[in-house]
Amino acid sequence: MSPMSPSPSSLSRRTFLTATGAIGAVALTACSELTPGASSSDKSSTGPVSTAVPADKITLVVADADDTTMTPGLLAAFRAKHPNITVKRQYTGWDDYLKSINTTMSADSAPDIAQFTSGMQNLVPGRLLLKVGEYGKAYGWAEKFPGLDQITLTPDGKTVGTGDLYGVGAGLSFEGVYYNKAKARELGLTTPPATLAELEALFAKAKAAGETALVAGNLDGGLNHPFNVLLSAYLTPKDREAWAFGHQSATIVLPEAKTAAETLLRWVDKGYVTPKVNGVSDNDATAAFAKGEGVFRISGNWAAAAVAKGLGERAGYFNMPPVTAGGKVRTTGAGVYYCVSSKSKNAAAAAAFLDFAASAQAAAVTAKAGFMAPDAGAMPSQTGLLGDVQAGWQTIVKDAGLQPFIQNSSTPTMGDTLTTQLQLLVGGKVTPEKFLAGLQTDYENYHK
Repeated sequence: MSPMSPSPSSLSRRTFLTATGAIGAVALTACSELTPGASSSDKSSTGPVSTAVPADKITLVVADADDTTMTPGLLAAFRAKHPNITVKRQYTGWDDYLKSINTTMSADSAPDIAQFTSGMQNLVPGRLLLKVGEYGKAYGWAEKFPGLDQITLTPDGKTVGTGDLYGVGAGLSFEGVYYNKAKARELGLTTPPATLAELEALFAKAKAAGETALVAGNLDGGLNHPFNVLLSAYLTPKDREAWAFGHQSATIVLPEAKTAAETLLRWVDKGYVTPKVNGVSDNDATAAFAKGEGVFRISGNWAAAAVAKGLGERAGYFNMPPVTAGGKVRTTGAGVYYCVSSKSKNAAAAAAFLDFAASAQAAAVTAKAGFMAPDAGAMPSQTGLLGDVQAGWQTIVKDAGLQPFIQNSSTPTMGDTLTTQLQLLVGGKVTPEKFLAGLQTDYENYHK
């Protein structure tokens, strides 16, 4: 474990997350009930297993929706290390993947490995995902994946952070603030701000100078990015995680969450945010910012490559500041996770790939794709904007500040609900109180 990596408990269970941000999607949809074809027997690893990689010629089929270079890069590197293993990748676009993956994993021809997304917890009661706890013990995943926590779920699949182990993550995404250094200098803006109030003051100065202070797009719910990081700043980790992880009696109807919603709405009402934000997509907002529009953009490290390419030396980054100066830095993040089918005939090889994701060799691939590797110390040093992002990650690691996207784990339909409610909120159709109540109704309908 590198010195800059958190202990296994310091980010405990905080990253049961999907690659929502990492591949530019926020509207999550999933089957609301177990799909046909449930496994009639549990093939999960319930006894000691070997970490020896099979020497026979075998084929691993991998299903994913990762449109970055990370997954194909990891598969190619794994294949080079194990020439006897042929890897067939089944890539599907994000929206179609979300709609089809539960059915895909229920089929007799299910892939050996699949990228885990919100909604796939519905596969747990039917024993369609392999419990990999024994592989985790054999490989020592508790130490190899510090801060990129393992996916653990209760038998009904509804509660995260306890129960059996089903998968691990290969790369982490997290959110922060990008800014145009040249415009900030021209406007006399001092960065980074020490508090959220100071950040809002910078927005006001940018707006007064005729600039779009915060470039955003909410056609597909992209305002979830500022809302999530505001929640990270205001909510206690205990309250945030209880709700995101599906704990009984958890609620998001809290004063701190109301403050987060009111802050976001105030930014819109004061004209700091892109005009007609509900008609602009999240990807288009990133593209516009990369072309020089506006001064600030709250997004994830998945946007770093595009922003760096577009703005060059003008591109800057800092972490979302805390409420109080000197407070711990907290943000929202997501991981690209992999799980194994209970129908796989090559579970040992599949587990070897999951373990490979934590290697130093894999870290280079992960970093090149713009993600943070499980072993932060194994990541190659980077300069410019990517270096700033990497430094920001180290601060978050130090403060154990990673928090889950609220739309990714509390219910399979929360992504759609959050998108709708955000559009209503900034469109003046609901109050912050009713906005939160709408989220809570979805939560209670699922967890009752």
